Amino acid sequence: MSQFIRIDKDSNPKKAVLLNLDLVASVELSPQSDLLSSADEKRVYLSCLAHDKTVIATVHFDSVEDAHAWIQNHLGVQV
Repeated sequence: MSQFIRIDKDSNPKKAVLLNLDLVASVELSPQSDLLSSADEKRVYLSCLAHDKTVIATVHFDSVEDAHAWIQNHLGVQV
């Protein structure tokens, strides 16, 4: 059976999406400042990529510590 994780958009469970982890080939963590519209340099984002490097999900965090905790909790990897 496929493994899914739930991602609440805008911290609102009514806007939740499911990410199928079987489709994820790699995960990249980057500073939010890499985005053109970013004003907050403490924020980071996590991109889940398919085997062909297509981004299938992006999750934004207020701090790198929050991102590391999410990765530990949902992917079982300590960064």
